[in-house]
Amino acid sequence: MSEVLILGGGLAGASAALELARADVPVRLLERETGPHHKVCGEFLSIEAQHDLRRLGLDPVRLGAVPVDRVRLVSGGTRIEAALPFQALGLSRKCLDEALLEAAQSEGAQVERGVKVIALEEGKIATSTGSRTAERVFLATGKHEIRGARRDAGSGADYIGFKMHWRLAPRRMSEVGSAIELAPFDGGYAGLQCVAHDVLNLCLLVRRERFARLGGHWEDLLAELMRAPHLERLLGDAEAVFSRPLTIANLPYGYVCDPVSPLPPGVFRLGDQAAITAPLTGDGMAIATRSARLAVACLRAGSGPAEYHGKLQELVRSQVTRAMLLQRAVELPLAIRCVAGLLGLWPGVLGRLAGMTRLAQVPPM
Repeated sequence: MSEVLILGGGLAGASAALELARADVPVRLLERETGPHHKVCGEFLSIEAQHDLRRLGLDPVRLGAVPVDRVRLVSGGTRIEAALPFQALGLSRKCLDEALLEAAQSEGAQVERGVKVIALEEGKIATSTGSRTAERVFLATGKHEIRGARRDAGSGADYIGFKMHWRLAPRRMSEVGSAIELAPFDGGYAGLQCVAHDVLNLCLLVRRERFARLGGHWEDLLAELMRAPHLERLLGDAEAVFSRPLTIANLPYGYVCDPVSPLPPGVFRLGDQAAITAPLTGDGMAIATRSARLAVACLRAGSGPAEYHGKLQELVRSQVTRAMLLQRAVELPLAIRCVAGLLGLWPGVLGRLAGMTRLAQVPPM
């Protein structure tokens, strides 16, 4: 089989590179960053993602992952929680992605760092180091748009995403414990969970117009979050790990690739390039690993991109639809959320979150 070219060294691209290399398929991966780096991500490893990683021989716990076995909703004076139906894990993407890339290289994958993909064109890939060609291309550039393979942004343009790691004192870490916390606020919601024994990940979405009304700066948004007594107590004396938050915008939440969408021949979409679900369900990393597994299975079975994209749509479309409905429920205006709390409706919402809208298995090829 001719060499497979993978564009992007994140979770989806690195997983695919590792699996292809272990199957003795020639593979070359282009990664835009020159070394380990953080990414905007909730960093929640569901049971499906854990299964896929262990299938590749990677144990997240040995990499430092911490257990997450409860989901907690904090909204105004309402604070409820429920057990997850499985033990999830929290782990930094900087750590996980690098471990996958190192494993892929050790199995024979060629990894080129510092190469930015600029555009997909008929017959070639434009990069910062010149044009590349390949019969089979895995597009795994994550949340970044690529000219020639743009996704429909839809309502994603309404949101801005932020991520910050905080180093907390032991007493504050114990308050979070093994839970993932969801905190709705006017115009968005935040998610918090431990990703190391002393590091908390804060990842949030806010509507663009709300962010502008607050002042248009991270400090303004953080001050708004700190108006919630729970968050003020938790983060008031915390140390920010990054000098500034990671941020991203214009993401097409709810997008699932169309099997007949126009792409150059031989291009398979993976991870966020194939589907972007609502972050609060914690399935983004699982979609990345599942799409990698499916793409490799289709490639080795001789199936082309159209068949792969059709199968992927069957795997994830219903999950993405349910997740977007759930996101809208959590984003209801504060007055409605308060009424829902009084009527005892939040436990039902939390139950849906605890189910985490499980993904289907990759079908045999």
